[in-house]
Amino acid sequence: MKGLIFDLDGTLLDSMPSWGRQLDDLLTARGITPPSDLLDRTKTLGLEMATSMVLQEFGLHDDPAVVYQQFQDNMAALYCGTIPLKPGVRAFLDDMYAKDVPMAVATATSRILVEKVLAYHQLTDYFQSITTVAEVGIGKHDPRIFLTAAGKLGLPPQQCVVFEDSLKAVRSANRAGFQTVAIYEETNPVEQNDLVQEADLYIHDFRNLAIPHDDMLE
Repeated sequence: MKGLIFDLDGTLLDSMPSWGRQLDDLLTARGITPPSDLLDRTKTLGLEMATSMVLQEFGLHDDPAVVYQQFQDNMAALYCGTIPLKPGVRAFLDDMYAKDVPMAVATATSRILVEKVLAYHQLTDYFQSITTVAEVGIGKHDPRIFLTAAGKLGLPPQQCVVFEDSLKAVRSANRAGFQTVAIYEETNPVEQNDLVQEADLYIHDFRNLAIPHDDMLE
């Protein structure tokens, strides 16, 4: 493998609980009990698509643009404050960067938030490109975002590893010919057994990466 493509939320960042609270607060403030699977159903869509979906599904008449901006503002503050990198991420990225391994971010999060959080953690220079769901126009159930990210690295899918915490994303990356590493995510216990089966490698966190880095990148 010659290139690495990383999801952001739930993979590099321990941010899924914060996203979940944003969604839950939106509904509970309006007297609606949030369904337990709401975060899983929205997290690969991108915030703009997810916002529209939630408002439509629950018959809410809020302005989607206003809700979207509130989410953006809330998460920007959290990204540059209390949300940490997941365990082992810093050491792994440091190692890959020192070895000149091409790396990219492929995420459902908006570009402006991605750029903010990478700069906050001083990781901007580690990644050759950022690709978002909004930019490709379809969620991660489709492999287009991963194919676009690989193209920006100048590599075919067969020479890239995709790191993801979402079952839909792992499945679409597999279909497109990528190798996949699934990351445990505490907010999504129901998918973990399937992720073990679907991904080429499943890890609890980056400290438990079970293969030598050089073998991954042969």
